[in-house]
Amino acid sequence: MMPPNKGINAASYYQGLIDARVPAKENSVRKISDNSHFYSARVRYALEMASMFSSQAIVYSADNKNKIKVGEQTLAVDRRLKISKFFPTQDAPNYSDHDFPTPGHLIVPSGYLRMQPSTLTTKDDLGRDHFMLPEKNQATVILRSPNSPCSVASHMNDIVGELGLAEDVSSGRSLMVLLVDGGADFNVNHTVNEIYYARLFRDSNLDALVVTSYCPGDSALNPIERVWAPCTRALTSVSLSANSDGDLPLAQEDLTPEEKKHRIFNNAMTAIKDTYWSGVTFAGKPIKTVMLASGSLEQPYSYEEYRQTHVAVSGSAKRLKEDEKSHQDYLFAMQHIDRRIGMCTFTKCNESTCRHCKSHPPVAKEMLACVRSFPSPKPSTNNPGHFMTFTEALHSRSIPPCENLPLFRQKGLGRCQVSSCKYVFTSKKDKDDHRIRNHPRHHSS
Repeated sequence: MMPPNKGINAASYYQGLIDARVPAKENSVRKISDNSHFYSARVRYALEMASMFSSQAIVYSADNKNKIKVGEQTLAVDRRLKISKFFPTQDAPNYSDHDFPTPGHLIVPSGYLRMQPSTLTTKDDLGRDHFMLPEKNQATVILRSPNSPCSVASHMNDIVGELGLAEDVSSGRSLMVLLVDGGADFNVNHTVNEIYYARLFRDSNLDALVVTSYCPGDSALNPIERVWAPCTRALTSVSLSANSDGDLPLAQEDLTPEEKKHRIFNNAMTAIKDTYWSGVTFAGKPIKTVMLASGSLEQPYSYEEYRQTHVAVSGSAKRLKEDEKSHQDYLFAMQHIDRRIGMCTFTKCNESTCRHCKSHPPVAKEMLACVRSFPSPKPSTNNPGHFMTFTEALHSRSIPPCENLPLFRQKGLGRCQVSSCKYVFTSKKDKDDHRIRNHPRHHSS
């Protein structure tokens, strides 16, 4: 047999006559999709654009981690994970033969990995010029209890509050690139999410916001996914107490059942933050862990407002119009969006009727022009089987968005034909809703 590890002294005892060994565990098989190449090329375009305007760009990779379980009858993370910690020989952990989780006792970690745009350029294997991709920087994880629902609204609150977007914008960074997952909280083609991305763009006074994702099934390519491994390892063999009693002061002995639930989750999140994840690092930096108190009201986008908006956009055009705030925010989003399958961008406009853009003129006009004309990946004529580089695409004749995305051709839904509208349809319902809500005159004719 071949030695499991050629770098150890014991490897000399292996004859190597049979080319076989116990392999290292690997989880890299993904569902093959004809759309993956296009999606990946477009993500690269967005990240290279951030490096092209490095002094003006903010880049984050974002996603949620698997939920962390709370309760004495279950482990915080999967009990089948290999133990990698030292224990006294007489005090090794012995797990229950089954997990007995308490329903609903789950903590949701939301992760945000700051990416630092580079000022350097490089060449690929074909000798083509590229801007260096942004490098991994500070990772931040926000912990929420089930009493603080997680949604696109809560993610926007994280970006505004814990990630300090206002300070970035005030220092001259007016382009934000978000690399997100395709799940419900982040999906760029969900109308309620698009409204909240537009609110973030408007309320933070960004010149441009780009939100994009990898192909469904390729979420492992998102850099934030690498943050979860050290976090999970740090919780191996850990049980988080679901006992709210303990050392309660006399003044708190009469807590209501609801208050006790909040205490359970606050204690569990405090233990994760201050004990198990204290000192955990990623990319050479400590992971910043933030605990959101269980049941606390979030600002500036409340969960109640999110629910109201979700109801409004999930119904008819009439219902949306009846909710004046949601309707106005929807129209603002549609006026400033360049919506493609798996990607949307928001840019300040030149319309004299737009009060926001008129009172907050853009500060980075060259960058804004680049985002407005963001190229769709186009096959390379010099290198068959490859797309053009970002730089090549910028200087070539532009093509309609998603023209070379197999999914776009497969669906056959096309794009909005109103000249001032940049909108690619993703479903028959999306097509009908868009026409009725945005172009009723064109629809009726």
